[in-house]
Amino acid sequence: MNIIRDQIHKLPKADVHNHLHLGGNINALRAKYSDARLTIPKNYHGFDGMMDFIQNKINKIMLTSSDVMFFMEMAIESSIDDHIEYLEASVDIGLVRFFNNSIERLVNEVAILKNKYESQINFKPDIGINKNTPIDIVYSDGLKCIQSGVFNGIDLYGNERHNALEGFVNIYNTARDKNFKIKIHIGEFSNCQTIEDAIILLNPDVIQHGIRAVDSEKTMDMILQRNIQLNICPQSNISLGAVNNISEHPIRKLYDHGIKITLNTDDLLLFNATITDQFMYLLDHNIFSFEDIEQIRKNGFN
Repeated sequence: MNIIRDQIHKLPKADVHNHLHLGGNINALRAKYSDARLTIPKNYHGFDGMMDFIQNKINKIMLTSSDVMFFMEMAIESSIDDHIEYLEASVDIGLVRFFNNSIERLVNEVAILKNKYESQINFKPDIGINKNTPIDIVYSDGLKCIQSGVFNGIDLYGNERHNALEGFVNIYNTARDKNFKIKIHIGEFSNCQTIEDAIILLNPDVIQHGIRAVDSEKTMDMILQRNIQLNICPQSNISLGAVNNISEHPIRKLYDHGIKITLNTDDLLLFNATITDQFMYLLDHNIFSFEDIEQIRKNGFN
């Protein structure tokens, strides 16, 4: 298996579901912040548990704009270490608070990162929007990001069971008019009906997670017919308790239904599993064959 792991590790890969400031390797963070003594939990006991960990642990380390830039750069370098050649990662507009509330400064720093690493990785940043962000900020800062020419996609996330999506329709339409890739987090904890509602309202190209589509043939057919891609993160789903273990994960059933899926890290810093790790995990548990893994790997570049 070490030979196979080495083979997978060396293959060019894509990571298209990644939150940039949480996408770095824990060992790189420990080397930089040796006093932090950060330990990554095996289980977070749900979305709220993860948010508590971010608030009480990560946010006690990430205190300045320099820290934010280190976290984001760490994510890009961690991706390169795993032979990620194509990276779509969201930059949360809420990080503007570290840059004197200047969205222009944040956007400029992202542009600098793109230029710095362009010879090593094809980095396509998404505009990341938490649903709890005040809607006036979503539109004022979000529109500036769309107009900047730095971003290529837009992604909406947060507690899936709360916050109506109607307020985001106009900014999504604006992003679509600019040929942005349209993404939304839905269907990791929420049911298949919420997936259908989000599809009808926001017309996404991509659903981040979407694993509860497996509970409805109608929902899976809707995703398939609209050629929506599911960017799935198995280790994230397990660590957060959305599924109990890899054997019970619906990824195989979604794949067998013909839905285009990809494999991703979500938050490498929180879940401590590279894409190589997760491909190996799926192989070791006979969820997919190597040929299946090859197809899923290639899907990430489309």
